[in-house]
Amino acid sequence: MMLPVFLGERVPPETLASTLAELDRCLQLLEDKFLKDDDFLAGPCISVADLVAITELMHPVSAGCHVFKTRPKLAAWRQRVEAEVGEDLFQEAHEVVMKAKDLPPVDTAMKDKLKPLVQVLL
Repeated sequence: MMLPVFLGERVPPETLASTLAELDRCLQLLEDKFLKDDDFLAGPCISVADLVAITELMHPVSAGCHVFKTRPKLAAWRQRVEAEVGEDLFQEAHEVVMKAKDLPPVDTAMKDKLKPLVQVLL
């Protein structure tokens, strides 16, 4: 989600729609199959699974995708993870990725070098 921002390229609307639909399916799976009615993904206590999952979900959040806004169950889980880790440490851990969208695009030479690789992903 951050490569187009980094390269200063727009994502084709159909690619964005497809990616967001896949994200929605993954979030539903995370809620239904892993979180279920537990406080955390692997049961009643926080685990590495929660830390890895929250890290991955912060990437779309940093790109402006509000993954927790319409999912109260997932939002409550995020709050529990943040509380367990500690708010300061949680914010520190995600500081770089949350600021990534504010970085300027790469210079033209690097962009030209990376563009063919990124277009395959888009």
